[in-house]
Amino acid sequence: MGRIAAVLVVSLTTWGALAQIWPGAFQVGSNKTLKELIWGPKSIWLAGLALGCVVGLYIWNLEDRLSHLPGATSSITSEDETGIKIVSWGPLPNSSGCTAMIDASKLPVAFRDKYEIAMVCGFVDPSVDRQKDTRISVSALFTPQDALQISLPFSKTMADALAAEQRAAIEKLIPRPTSGTLVGVMNMVWFEVILLPKGSDRSNIQKLSDVLTAGGKIAEARASVGVGRNVPAP
Repeated sequence: MGRIAAVLVVSLTTWGALAQIWPGAFQVGSNKTLKELIWGPKSIWLAGLALGCVVGLYIWNLEDRLSHLPGATSSITSEDETGIKIVSWGPLPNSSGCTAMIDASKLPVAFRDKYEIAMVCGFVDPSVDRQKDTRISVSALFTPQDALQISLPFSKTMADALAAEQRAAIEKLIPRPTSGTLVGVMNMVWFEVILLPKGSDRSNIQKLSDVLTAGGKIAEARASVGVGRNVPAP
C-alpha cells in the first residue's frame, strides 16, 4: 500500500498546486465543467476509474510484498553442466525433515553413468560459511532418473542445532515468555543437490565442501523455505 499512498499523495499535491496557479481550470468551484464531471451524473464512472487504478496498483505490488513474507520460498533455477532443477521443495509434514522434487531430465549421459544423486539440507546461519557448516542432513544416494522425489529426516546434529537456535531466539524475547508457553519460531532451511561418484560412502559428507573432496559436484540449483514450529519456552 506504500506505493499507492505515495501516488495518491503526489497526485493530490500536484492538483492542489495547479489549482492555485490556474484556478479557472483546476479549482472545482471555478470550473463548471469539471464540477459537473466530479459531482454530476458521471461521478460513478470517475469513481470506478479511480478504484480501478487503485486495484491495479495493489495487484502490481502484490507479488513483491508476498516475496518478503516470513516463510516465503525462494530458489535459484539457473542451469549448470548438470542441468538439474529443483521443481518443488518444503519441510516434511511434522517439520522434522525436508523433501524436494528434482528434475534431472537434462543430466548428461556421461554423468548418469558416473554419479548418483543426493540432496543436502541445512539451516541458514549468516555467521557460518555454508560450505563449512557441519550442521547438515544428507539423503541416501539415488540412481539418476528424469524425476526424483527425495525426502530425508533432519540429522541429529542438525536437529539439535536447530533446537538450540530456537531456544536462543526465545530467550531474547522481551518480555520473556513463561516457561512451557508455546512460542512460534521459524528458521530458513536451504536445499542443495549434489552428485557423488557411484559407490561413495555418504557418511563421509559432513559438510558441502566434502562433496568436491570426494570427487563429486554441487549443482547450481538450490532452494530455501521457512520452517515454523511451536516450541515450549525454556
